Amino acid sequence: MSKYIAFDIGGTFIKYGVVDDSGKILKKGKISTPQTEKPFLESLSEKVKVVQKEYQNILGIGISVPGTPNSKGVMVNFGSLTQMYGLALKEKLNNLTQLPVVVENDANAAAIAEKWIGAGKKYSNYMVMVLGTEIGGGIVINNQIYRGGHGISGEFGWVLNHGINKVGELEEVSQNFKSATVMGLLRRYNQAMESITHNNFSELTEAKAVIDLVVANDQVATIIFDEFLTDLTINLMNLTACFDPEVILIGGGISANDYVVEKIQEKWEELIIRHFGLNRIKQQGLLTEIKRTDLQNDAGMIGAAYTVRIALKKK
Repeated sequence: MSKYIAFDIGGTFIKYGVVDDSGKILKKGKISTPQTEKPFLESLSEKVKVVQKEYQNILGIGISVPGTPNSKGVMVNFGSLTQMYGLALKEKLNNLTQLPVVVENDANAAAIAEKWIGAGKKYSNYMVMVLGTEIGGGIVINNQIYRGGHGISGEFGWVLNHGINKVGELEEVSQNFKSATVMGLLRRYNQAMESITHNNFSELTEAKAVIDLVVANDQVATIIFDEFLTDLTINLMNLTACFDPEVILIGGGISANDYVVEKIQEKWEELIIRHFGLNRIKQQGLLTEIKRTDLQNDAGMIGAAYTVRIALKKK
């Protein structure tokens, strides 16, 4: 059976795997994400060499990325990996590996994967919101990925809703800095604790640690988590008002946590009741559902593999 190497690039980690023609992951792992071009490309190409020694019939490489790759696989922006904006990722990795390479936005890749073998199979109009270092979004309309007029649709993390000052960088008050798991939840908790303890505090390094504190009824973590949930849910409500999807699927590493998904759904119900228009829609049985992705943290890899699989079949 044909096989594909898949990379899911995050601001903190690169997940990699080998995926077959049915969408099954045969091998997976993760490494830290280098922040500059040379070590980044070396890390990817070295993993390809290792995988090729272990598996035969590797036909191509699919890469799921934060930000916006153009049609030639050049990173117009690259999420939090700002030192690699403009990287010709497709061309350079192809030159290093001599394998076909396809580059796809991470949330689009997740949406594609869910349509292939996951929770999106029964829907024609849906969204995937990927919560990670930042927030990505994939929009599916009439069974097709909606890319927008310039190929940058789905940047759900760029959305603004409050806290805007008269001067200064607006993206610092965007959803990326409010309801992403790393730049939002984790950063906000660390900032709060630094203020409370006058910098006499060892920063947490994973959002899961904040969730564990919430479950243990830590007061500061609980307050920060509720603010995170509120900002996230407002974003979901705005998307629902604009697009009327059948469902919004929540993905990213945090979506594997049952407690977090339940709390998102609870906050959704709580705030919908307070919105006359959306609550009216709910009463008619027409409101968007909020669910988690079936493929959870593997969706980006599986979607990346699918994109290169389809690209090769079209040749």
